[in-house]
Amino acid sequence: MNGAGNKRYNRRLRSLFPAWNFLEYALVRTMMVTINFLPIGVSTWIARRLGEVFFLIMPRRREIALLNLNIAFGDAKTDTEKRRLVLESFRHLATCVMEFFRLPKFVKKSSGRVVLQGTEYLDRAFARGKGAILVMSHLGPWEYLVFLSYLKEYPTTVLGRAVRNPYFYRWVKSLRKIMKLNHSDKTMGAREILRELKNNHLVAITIDQWAGSEGVRSYFFDVATSTTSLPARLAKKTGSALIPAYCVRRACGEYEICVHPEVTIEENKNNWTPNVTNRLNYLLEQQIRAFPEQWIWTHKRWKN
Repeated sequence: MNGAGNKRYNRRLRSLFPAWNFLEYALVRTMMVTINFLPIGVSTWIARRLGEVFFLIMPRRREIALLNLNIAFGDAKTDTEKRRLVLESFRHLATCVMEFFRLPKFVKKSSGRVVLQGTEYLDRAFARGKGAILVMSHLGPWEYLVFLSYLKEYPTTVLGRAVRNPYFYRWVKSLRKIMKLNHSDKTMGAREILRELKNNHLVAITIDQWAGSEGVRSYFFDVATSTTSLPARLAKKTGSALIPAYCVRRACGEYEICVHPEVTIEENKNNWTPNVTNRLNYLLEQQIRAFPEQWIWTHKRWKN
């Protein structure tokens, strides 16, 4: 195909994107209706089987997951154990997607299915009147951390990355509104975040993805990588409490949210930003070691 033909072909593809986005969205919404109709045990079984399918058809992601496990655990785990964890990671991710689809139905039962631990640390933070920064990650069913704010009625803003499909993105934001969350796009800048903290609200930020040149070099499983320093910098600027929290799946349809004590900033340290970020990474690392099958190993966390 010549250059002109390539341009016509690309224009043709772009013209089809809106229709394809809607078709993709409609298909997923149909799946959501079906999943919400089924019992949680059946939905979980189906999700885990889908995870096994993705494990088979996504060799590149399998390779990334295995490489990450080699970096994190070295010889502490056998090759068989690492391959099992890769498979479990795929099953877990598919289950997380299913659980997110079930949010509107699960919310009615959440008080009896979600156990909250350590919420006194957030209560103390709010008593200071400067808000709190919830440091979260893609450990466990991370979207279910919203039940921390829903059940305790903490005013919460979640920083989210816009997805390619606009129908999906509007739908995700609508689901979060059901949970009484304020969804803020990461591209909107710091002004809205600062306003939320000034109003003594909770702002949730994830820290476990490669942050590129915008992050600081910190250590995760004793290996240097780029991690966002936004939580540490916001806490330093505003005086807000820096509080890690995690949600883990204890059983099918049963969850535990653990809030940890505040991570303080030592004012007199010159390298306070990487030091605080290292501490946050270490706390997350300890949680991942406890629940390695519930972390997203398929993300390329370490890069040169």
